[in-house]
Amino acid sequence: MPRFDRLAYRDPRPSPPIIHLLGAFNRHLLLPHVLRLRSFDLPAPDLARLRAAVRPGTAAFLAPNHPEFMTDWMIDKEISRRVSPLMAHWASYEVVNAHPLAQRLWLRNNLIANAPGGGGRAYSLAWARAGHGVLLHPEGAPSWHGDRVGPLVPGAAAMAWEASRADTSTPVFIVPVVWKLHFTGDVSRSLEQEIAHVERGLELGRAGRGPLELRFAALHEAVLARSVARHGAGEPGVGSFFERQAAHAERLLAGLEARHGSGDGERPRRLHALRRAIHASAAGDREAARRDRRTLSEIERLDHFTREHYGGPTLTQEQIAESVKQIRLAVLRRGIAEALHGVVPVAVAPRIVRVRVPEAIDVRAAGATDEASALPVLVAELHQRLQGALDRLNEEIAPRVDPFRRSNPFL
Repeated sequence: MPRFDRLAYRDPRPSPPIIHLLGAFNRHLLLPHVLRLRSFDLPAPDLARLRAAVRPGTAAFLAPNHPEFMTDWMIDKEISRRVSPLMAHWASYEVVNAHPLAQRLWLRNNLIANAPGGGGRAYSLAWARAGHGVLLHPEGAPSWHGDRVGPLVPGAAAMAWEASRADTSTPVFIVPVVWKLHFTGDVSRSLEQEIAHVERGLELGRAGRGPLELRFAALHEAVLARSVARHGAGEPGVGSFFERQAAHAERLLAGLEARHGSGDGERPRRLHALRRAIHASAAGDREAARRDRRTLSEIERLDHFTREHYGGPTLTQEQIAESVKQIRLAVLRRGIAEALHGVVPVAVAPRIVRVRVPEAIDVRAAGATDEASALPVLVAELHQRLQGALDRLNEEIAPRVDPFRRSNPFL
């Protein structure tokens, strides 16, 4: 029997009975009882816009924001259940091809593995032209930022552009979708328990006392000190927390680039170049490559909690929760409980998801005549519609969220 290759691409083989069964299982068990979603708010006008774009006679590429994982995937599934049950969904090849049995299940559920060099693009174009729709998160990896849409990769725009060139008679849409997850009430006690769990896991003792926001700040200070000590990056430095953390991240980045070469462009492009260089170096020294990958992961964790995202005068419960969850997923990995939590990072308390659908982008209306000029325009328009819709959604739910804000201890 040939050895199972996790990098090998196989086309999905969607099974309507299995897809419908998983949709019902998700709707009635996973979302409410495992992932603790108490309400799924998708207003009728937004649902109508989705159904107008995803239907026979169109080619639609859905592009939702990606604030976290697992919950996001199940929200994807519930959206497709309501709009187009046979919709195709892109996913990491590490998930789809985790095991031969897992691969069989996910291919039957119409998941497309992003295996390098695979045929997912051709499959997506055919499936979209069939009117079922294709969903992929343009942020790529989960951002763990519920209020900001991160930089977008052009995959959805590129496939939509190709679809519009291949068939000039079929309307082609990029469909922005946003959601916001918020707690149903005051969850201070649950957040303190999550912070205490991370403290115990890192053997920090109790990092801080006092109200929730001070314990949150003390946890970040302790985790930063731990990072400086573990990575041998010298003294923590002086200045505000954000300044000291940014300086630490820069030292780590400079060390990696000294060994693997400096990249051009903004931080994500430099980190991507380093990831490729570290992978290429693994054949010569696996242990050094393993250490460098850990350092790269730590830079990405440090870049998550910045003044840009958390520098306002107050912090919401949701911001505190997403940051503590991101720390826990990054630094607590020992034991079965943490392994399960890494797969299903359940929120600390029940939440509501609010889903909104701004107007779809008509690809032909972009007016460009070639892909090189079309893609930047389409990606920029997609980001603007996603962030704009998310901002409006945050304003809408402010009366439910703002009463539980905490003063920002990092200012």
